[in-house]
Amino acid sequence: MKDHVHERIGFREIDEQGNAVQAVSPHVPEPADKERKRTPFNPFIIALWVMDAGLAWLGVWALATSVGAIVSSPQFVQPAESAEAAQMKFILLSNAPYVLLAALLITAGLLFWHAVQWQKKRPAR
Repeated sequence: MKDHVHERIGFREIDEQGNAVQAVSPHVPEPADKERKRTPFNPFIIALWVMDAGLAWLGVWALATSVGAIVSSPQFVQPAESAEAAQMKFILLSNAPYVLLAALLITAGLLFWHAVQWQKKRPAR
């Protein structure tokens, strides 16, 4: 191996398998490792946005389904609706506002997070 450090001495470094290893000079700094390429998007934030959209859709659907069953016109009412279907509509109607509230809070939190990230990237005045 020819390098400026060990050329004069006449020995070289080897690893466990006997392969030559690049010699490192204590006087010459090592080149910096290539920085890992970072993705511009945070996958956890993307997952939160997807979950938020799903919660908002679920809340609107549950509210529309439950309220639609209550105030629908007589021609669409099914007189022989089962007790389980009525209970399910009641559960949907009672939980839909909380699902919508959770979606609203997650949206507000994500928008706040994006605003903070935007402020960090902005040059200081």
